Amino acid sequence: MNISRKPWPISLAIFTIWLIVVVGGGLLQVRGQPTQLDELVKSQLIFGVIVAVVFLTGVITYLNWWDQIGWKGLNNSRNMHLLWLPAIFLFFLLVIVLFTGLPPTRILLIVVINTLLVGISEELMFRGVLFHGASSSFGIWRAVWITAAIFGSVHTLNSLITGDFNASAVQAFFAGMFGVWAVALRVRLDTVIPLIIIHWLWDCLAFLTSSSQGLVLLFFSFILFFYGIWLLRSFRSTVAPFAQNRCAGLSRR
Repeated sequence: MNISRKPWPISLAIFTIWLIVVVGGGLLQVRGQPTQLDELVKSQLIFGVIVAVVFLTGVITYLNWWDQIGWKGLNNSRNMHLLWLPAIFLFFLLVIVLFTGLPPTRILLIVVINTLLVGISEELMFRGVLFHGASSSFGIWRAVWITAAIFGSVHTLNSLITGDFNASAVQAFFAGMFGVWAVALRVRLDTVIPLIIIHWLWDCLAFLTSSSQGLVLLFFSFILFFYGIWLLRSFRSTVAPFAQNRCAGLSRR
């Protein structure tokens, strides 16, 4: 089944269900008790995220949206150079982790699995489904800010699990900046797969670093935010892909 006429409202409906699954699953897992994210990510698999990945896989398959959400190879292998800056920062985070010391193997494995699942879930949802819907209706430039704003705002809901709204607000700020440069890479690379890997490694290394490295993450986030703006400099007046395809179809007639 290929529903292409109204991808924006459909993507919003998918997002609503996804959000209920992730947040509701997290609340059920901690049984309503305030729990720090570090403690949760390092102690047990997050079942709400697992269900969210299964849900997104099923709905994307049903709608036949895999190509539209960017589940494909690079449009041009020469664009790999666009990944050099995130790669450098990930390398620095890895050095910090190795310098401060790795946790026990069990904790390391749990963090690796949880952050991989989060990377898959959030990239498929925000830079995949939601960006496809938003760009089809509003164009690329507006879709960047819409998806980044929603991505950042959603992270304030972590306060329902942690009980700490201020910390969640700071995380939302980081996430909003992450959302801008992540979707910029999505636009330029025309694939979501490298973003899943970057998101996974970013979260994994961030959770493995000590809280004292917050300033380092803030510095990296600001630079990558402006890098994302630079990557999008030629897309401010770009017509939505859906509109372009529709016009092309009319012209052929």
